[in-house]
Amino acid sequence: MDRNLMVRFWGVRGSHPAPGAGTIHYGGNTSCVEVRAGERTIVLDAGTGIIPLGRELMRRAAGGKSPLEVMLLFSHLHHDHTQGFPFFVPAYLPGARLHIFGPGGTPETVNHVLEHNQSPETFPVSLRDMPSAKDIHSVRDTQVILWDEGGVRVVSSAEPVAEEALAIRIHRSHAHPGGVHVYRIGWLGRSVVYATDTEGYVGIDRRLAAFARDADVLIHDAQYSAAHYRGELAGFPSTQGYGHSTAAMAGELAAAAEVGELILFHHDPAYADEQVSVQEDAAKEIFPEVRAGFEGLELSLLPLERAAVASYGAREA
Repeated sequence: MDRNLMVRFWGVRGSHPAPGAGTIHYGGNTSCVEVRAGERTIVLDAGTGIIPLGRELMRRAAGGKSPLEVMLLFSHLHHDHTQGFPFFVPAYLPGARLHIFGPGGTPETVNHVLEHNQSPETFPVSLRDMPSAKDIHSVRDTQVILWDEGGVRVVSSAEPVAEEALAIRIHRSHAHPGGVHVYRIGWLGRSVVYATDTEGYVGIDRRLAAFARDADVLIHDAQYSAAHYRGELAGFPSTQGYGHSTAAMAGELAAAAEVGELILFHHDPAYADEQVSVQEDAAKEIFPEVRAGFEGLELSLLPLERAAVASYGAREA
């Protein structure tokens, strides 16, 4: 059994897709990150990056003995995080099962937004006409999503979690209009925190820092340069209060939380590759272990016990 925790980036832009010659390196697709825990696949957000991911999942599933099963987690339901779902090919596969979770005040909220996005006035295929099996639920920060040998289920955050279970914990952030879910995916001692569409506070967001404490990977919003954020970038308004961070804010949070690596995410669609690279340099002044996320970037995290042995062997050599 594969026991690695893999992270792959399929879309790293915010707000709207940004195709063109100036975005070739980092990519122009909107938010979508794939996390693979062994044979289990978790997808974070359904921006346009989920479209090529869907084709890849179909390729992997071809000839497989088991039906395709995927978990999809929405950070929130703004358009740039849902716009790729109607084109997600596995949703059209009759034998596929999709476990879909997201924020909302009622259990019907996620389902309602997805249905509205595919209403006859906006899209030719309705959500109900997509023949995959879809389990759609709203979740709260007092709950944990588990995926283990017994399947997928939601439990109280106070309930003990078995060591072998894939556990997804939730932090509710209000640092974005309408609020947003931050997810922490943990498996075999490794953890990945996905914190997109969040804005830094003066002195950092202490609650988020506590939630991300000691994570191996922190994926954090870094949409704006400091000058853009303050309204000092020619041709751009101030974006304070828009619910997005600067690279410095992301670096400060990563340093406070003492994470292993920071990945800058949700790049502004108006920024060419060179500007995103400048964002990376700005974050490195605060937190050295940082990279700007790009389409195709893949991270592999060994289970904690195996990683410790490998590290010890390297030191001995």
